[in-house]
Amino acid sequence: MALNTLALKLDKLTIKFGGLKAVSDLSIQIPSGAIFGLIGPNGAGKTTVFNMITGVYKPSAGQILSFGRPIQGLKPYRVTQAGIARTFQNIRLFKDLSVLDNIKIAMDHNPSLPKIGFFSSVLQSKIYLGNEYNKEEKSVEFLEIFKLGHRARTVARNLPYGDQRRLEIARAMATNAKLLLLDEPAAGLNMQESRDLRETIRMIRERFSLTILLIEHDMRVVMEICDRIAVLDYGIKIAEGTPSEIQKHPLVIEAYLGRRAKDASKLASKT
Repeated sequence: MALNTLALKLDKLTIKFGGLKAVSDLSIQIPSGAIFGLIGPNGAGKTTVFNMITGVYKPSAGQILSFGRPIQGLKPYRVTQAGIARTFQNIRLFKDLSVLDNIKIAMDHNPSLPKIGFFSSVLQSKIYLGNEYNKEEKSVEFLEIFKLGHRARTVARNLPYGDQRRLEIARAMATNAKLLLLDEPAAGLNMQESRDLRETIRMIRERFSLTILLIEHDMRVVMEICDRIAVLDYGIKIAEGTPSEIQKHPLVIEAYLGRRAKDASKLASKT
C-alpha cells in the first residue's frame, strides 16, 4: 500500500459521557504503512479513542474513515471485517484453549477463507473438512511467523507472559487486518521481552504491509518504533510530531512531569 493513502482519518472526533467530554475534537491522519503512537497520561482518553474506532463506543460527533470508508457507528464485528483488529491492555486470550485454537478462531474472520454454511458444518462435508484443514495449515504458518509454532498445542494460560502478548498480536493479525491497534502491548514485559516486542512490531509492519496505531506508556518503545506521535491530555490533542519533536515539546513535558518541569525546560533553552 502506498504511504500517501490514509489508513485512518479521525476528523473532530468527540465523545461525551453525561456532561463530561472524554475526547474533544480529535483530528489525526495516519498514512498507510505508518507506525503511529498515541500517548498521554493515565485518563487522557487514549483507550476511549480505540473503543470509538472499533465500534465499542459510538462517537457523539466527528467522523472516522479507514482507507476512505466511513466506519463510525459500525458494530465491532463489522469493523473487524473492514480490516481493523486490536489488542487490549489486559490480555484477552481464550486462555483455556490451545495456542493453535486461539488462531483458528480468529481465522473465521479472515475473508481469504470461504464461509461454510450451518448444515455443511453439522454434516462435516468435504467442503467443511477441507476448509478446516486449510484453516489449521494457515494458523500453523502464522504461529511460525510469530515464533510460537512449538507452542501450538500448549494451553494459552500456560504460556509465559511475553508469549501471551505475542499470541494476542498474532491472533489479531490472523483476521487479515490492514490496520492494527495495539493497546499498551509492552505492559508487564521485562526488558528482553520489550526488545522482542519492538522487533515483532517492526517485522509485522514490513511483512504484512501493515499500518499500526500504538498506545504505550513505555517511552523507549514509542520513541524507537513510531514514525509520528500524537499526545492527548484530558481528551484534547496537545501535540503531534516526530519522536524528537515530541520529546522537546513543552506542553508534553508539562503533561507528563508537571509545571516545574516545563519551566525548567524553558530555562534550559535560554542558557
